[in-house]
Amino acid sequence: MTIYKQRIFLVSVFLTILFVVGCGKQLDELRPHNVIFEDAQFDRPEGYSKAVTGLYALVASGPEASYVGGFTDQQIFFSEAKGNTIKSLDAQINRLTDVFDYINSSNKDLSDSYTYWRNAYNVMLHINKILGRIAPEETNPTILQAKGEALFMRAYVYFNLVRLYGKPYYQEPNTSPGVMLVLMDDLSPDFAPARASVEEVYQQVIADLEAAMPLLQEQKSNSYASRSAADALLSRVQLYRGGTFTAPNREANEKAFTHADRVIREGGYTLLQGEEYRTYYDTGNIGNKEDIFAINGEYMNGQIASRWKMPPQINYTGGLYRPSPYLLSLMEEEDMRWAFYVENLTPGFPDDNIAVNKYNIGYDAIYSRSPYRVLRLAEMYLNRAEALVKLGRDAEALADVNTIRQRAGLEILSGLSGEVLFREILKQRKIELAFEGHASYDEFRNGLPMVRNYVSGRSGEMTVQPTDPGILMQIPDEEIADNPNLVPNPR
Repeated sequence: MTIYKQRIFLVSVFLTILFVVGCGKQLDELRPHNVIFEDAQFDRPEGYSKAVTGLYALVASGPEASYVGGFTDQQIFFSEAKGNTIKSLDAQINRLTDVFDYINSSNKDLSDSYTYWRNAYNVMLHINKILGRIAPEETNPTILQAKGEALFMRAYVYFNLVRLYGKPYYQEPNTSPGVMLVLMDDLSPDFAPARASVEEVYQQVIADLEAAMPLLQEQKSNSYASRSAADALLSRVQLYRGGTFTAPNREANEKAFTHADRVIREGGYTLLQGEEYRTYYDTGNIGNKEDIFAINGEYMNGQIASRWKMPPQINYTGGLYRPSPYLLSLMEEEDMRWAFYVENLTPGFPDDNIAVNKYNIGYDAIYSRSPYRVLRLAEMYLNRAEALVKLGRDAEALADVNTIRQRAGLEILSGLSGEVLFREILKQRKIELAFEGHASYDEFRNGLPMVRNYVSGRSGEMTVQPTDPGILMQIPDEEIADNPNLVPNPR
């Protein structure tokens, strides 16, 4: 469904979200779902808060489910499936193996790109609906808080879109096509935007986050956008702009350092230690001292757990994507992070009995109630370390990577510098952030190949270069057909 066709049902979906958020709280006050109700929703500051709260649920699941699951399930799976952290047990041809095997179909019956693209721009239209209601001269703090949260979410969605559909930043970002930038809520029937450049998309993401930061004044839980969350996401965005180890972008790495450093020093977050860390993924995000921003799983049905782990009940399937031999080989025997993996058998695959345990809260069949940990303090240490090593500040970078190693029960390293240190940082990112949506990006944005040195499903060993067009998701056929200005990705 093209973005201009989405406008036809935007109001009804938007109002449905308002209804869902209001259920159990002000059900008696809800009016019929029509445009008059939408106007009434924004006639008081609290209406903006309620509308923006609905965005978090929308980003979690999307208006429509896919073969993979909800919107964030897709986001996590796409990243990991293109990397070398997982091994596929699935020899079938389906929407999951489409991504894992780098087929990248543009056909909606063969790929989940269709639902991901559709969900992303549906979310964007809802965000722009909220932002379009806020006058530039607005001063009410409740409305400005809602504006800040909406800007943060728009930046988050666009950043994930450009990671999937645009080339890595270091590859000619000014001329390389990114995705459509849609920044308005009132779209004409003939609205058919071209793809903005990768640079233009990144600059919009940065502008939205920088505009959001001073507006985010209210102290909420880490299920909501905050100033620290905007800082943390900016550190990630700038790290992606940071170039390769041999050709770093100094300006971007200095900014990546600054944003990560501020979160570490001033955000009030703490790396969990000992038993608290060992049971980190057995607990929700609310009140967690390490989580900066997470999508709360208590009120949704996340499906990513069923990809990583076989449920205990019979008559269900799952667990067809397991930790790869490569990932497991990186981990030392005394590494505390072995606690995040458990023995779990998928019938028919007795030799692949290790499963991921990061999304296990309430998991008993298809769904789990685990949060999606979008931003957490451990990543900030690793972001800061990578930025520092690219700036030539090896001693400081080594101190940060040792902080992560020591927390995991590993010995402190000494004497590492240059590329050897850079590789250790990437190794710790691989282990620490596994199955959280970082895997393939860490290789490709650094100009490195993704190497699978193991047989997986129906795929043999595989090496994918960062310049390979196969790293790009394909824009759905329906979008290309309906929008004459939309250029497809190369194959």
